[in-house]
Parts: sequence; C-alpha cells; structure tokens
Amino acid sequence: MTKEPNSMDSALWRGMTQPRVSRRDALRIGGLGLGAAGLGLGAVSNAAGAALPNANVGSATWWKAQKTNKQLRFANWPYYVDTTGGHHLSLDHLAAVTGIHTTYNEVIEDNGSFYQRILPSLSAHSDTGYDLIVLTNNSVELGYLIKGGWLVPLDPTSMVNFNKYAGPLVKKPSWDPTNKYTMAWQSGWCTLAYNKAHVTTPGSSLSLMFNSKYKGKVGMLADPVELGTLGLLALGINPVTSKPSDWQKAATKLRWQRDSGIVAGYYDNSYIQHLKNGDLWIAHCYSGDIFQATVNGNKNLAFMVPTEGMPFWTDNMCIPLNARNPRDAMTAMDYYFSPQTQSVVEYYVDYICPVPNAKNELLAPTGWNKATLASMRSEIGLAPSVTANSPDIFPTAAMTKASRNYYQFKSQTEIDTWHGLFLPIVQGA
Repeated sequence: MTKEPNSMDSALWRGMTQPRVSRRDALRIGGLGLGAAGLGLGAVSNAAGAALPNANVGSATWWKAQKTNKQLRFANWPYYVDTTGGHHLSLDHLAAVTGIHTTYNEVIEDNGSFYQRILPSLSAHSDTGYDLIVLTNNSVELGYLIKGGWLVPLDPTSMVNFNKYAGPLVKKPSWDPTNKYTMAWQSGWCTLAYNKAHVTTPGSSLSLMFNSKYKGKVGMLADPVELGTLGLLALGINPVTSKPSDWQKAATKLRWQRDSGIVAGYYDNSYIQHLKNGDLWIAHCYSGDIFQATVNGNKNLAFMVPTEGMPFWTDNMCIPLNARNPRDAMTAMDYYFSPQTQSVVEYYVDYICPVPNAKNELLAPTGWNKATLASMRSEIGLAPSVTANSPDIFPTAAMTKASRNYYQFKSQTEIDTWHGLFLPIVQGA
C-alpha cells in the first residue's frame, strides 16, 4: 500500500486517493475485474422464467419475521468509513443507540475479486460471512448479483432516513430504479481537468480533449470503462441507453484522438502528478483528485462540469442472500442516511455525500455529532467547514444536473464487445 505522504492532509489522502486507487484496480488496463467476474456469471445466472434464489425473500411477511440479533458483519473498502483514534465513531454510535455491534472488515479491494470471494457461498446457497457489502454501480458484479437474485430485497418500511434525506443523485438510480436492492454509500465523478496556467479558455465542452491546439498535452485514463463512457458523452450519447453501434462510434472518435497525436498517454492515477507538473495540460480525471490537489495548495488545477455531462459512479450498500443478520444490516443502512451520521463519515472520507443535509450538520452540528466532529478535528487537520463548503462533496445544482450514469452490462458478450473496442486503443493496437 502506498505510504501516506507527510505533506498531505491525512484525511484527504485516505479519502481521496487510497480508496480510489484500490477500488479502480479491477477495471485497470487489463480489464481483469470484468474478465474475472465473467467467469462466474453462469454460476449466478438463472434460466429464463426460472425462480430466482431470493424469490421467497424480502416480502413484508419475510421482513416482519426478521429479528435484530445485535450483530453486524460489514464488508467495505479500505479507508472508507470514519476512523479516529483507532475507532469507527459512527459504528460506536450505532452500537450505543441500537445495541448492534459491528465486525468491520476492510476486505473489498476491487469489485471483481470480492465477487469471486463470495461466489462459492452464493452458489452453494449459504452465508457469505457478511451481512452488509458495498459494490459499485458501474461494475458488472453488482449487476450480476441483482440479476441472479443473490441480494436480499430491502425492507421499504425501514428506509425512513433514506426516503427523507437521500439526495436526487442516489434515489431511484438507473442501476436499481426502485432502490429495491441498494442504498448508496458514497459517490464520485469522472470528468476532465485542466491546468489553468496553460489552458486559459477551457470552455465547458468535452470537445476540449479533441482540440489539436493541445496536441501531446492531453492525458486519458487507461480504464476502458471510463474511456468509453467519456467517448460516448463527447458524442452526445447517453451511456445508459447506448448500443454496441454507439460504442463503435465512440471508439472511432477516441482512436482518431490517439492517432492524431493529441493524447500524450493513457494513465492510472499517476495522471495527477503530470497535470500538476505541467507535462499534461488537460487530463481525464477523478474529481476527488482535483479537490485534493486544490485544497493542498495547487490552485492551477480545476475540473470541468461539461455541458455533455460527466459520468457519476456510486458505491452501494446491499445485503447478500442468506445473510445471518439482515435486520441488523437494514437498520445500519438507514442509520447511515441520518444527516448527523453522514456528517461524521463525510468529514473523514470526502466523497460526494449521498445526504445533502449533512452539509448543515458539518457547519452547525445539532446532536451527538457535535462532540464527535470536534474530537476528529485534531487528526483530520481541516475544519469541518472545508468539507461542507466543497462543491465536490456537496454538488451544486449544475453539477447534479450534469451527472450521467454508466451503461449497465447485461452479459459477458457485452463486456467482451466493449473491451474489444476500447482496450486496443489504450494498448496502442
């Protein structure tokens, strides 16, 4: 694991860089996460018309029979919940108010490998070892679990905080239109960034990354999912409703961009250093990286809110089938949609917050979070108002309007088709 640099605020490093690096590993240049997940698709798919494994689970009667066991086994990504003085304060508070004690496991390094980890248990119709897991909407794995019937349908009567406080970006999302299986954990964007010292008139269009004026100064992400999605948006195509013929058009446009010499290279998270140095003037970016850079003093960097839109990803909480403690998981999921709870989490992780009202709780705490935020201040280093006043964490109306969802892969054939179009561009083929 990368060592945390002394010169960078610890919370920003944890929240912005380390989780983002690890959670992107599955979709890096080799497409390993998608390919690995595809190997297991047959095991969790069901024949047309066949009953899903969860067919008798999740009804009002089923949920009424579920009791709180005062235990929760929570699987999440590293550095992705508040941690101060060796404690997860929000989970401590959950125990205080509900009696639910959590075994918290930072075991999800990428969507693909974690999917493979729980697949044998799912296939055997047995407990995975976890009651609550967090997976990403633009990964095939979450789609496989939903399609295969391997998630517990949520209890709508226990989504009080979610219904009251969830923001518009995470309510009724394209990957789970009725929030039947998922509730958001945290989110982010993938868009364009630029160095203001070299790009003085960027405009607000993705056409900037195809401008020959910046030949050799444009960096693109090596992630084929991100690359193809931005290519679709640049053509004015909605990724959610796109077709393979649209993917071909986007690949043709991106191949032209590469062959014209506009692209300097295809990068992992190293793009941010090249952008800071001025080696790159424009870069395909994760919005949080730019927030991190500007808060830490690099005022030359800015990210674009394109008129064509910017891809919006979300990590989602869900309950795997045959979980031992589904009622406890359901309680915890809704607990995290309390503005007070989210203010504590957000102060640490600094992603796009799923609860807009948490901003007010960061500026003027009203309950248990007041003392908790104060206790976190010495370790975080920055005032809660820095988090509260960042549009990268609490988006403006324009940023919300510009957010676009990813295409949801429906089969291994679609995955292979997508990678067959966009991976060769990255590899120079």
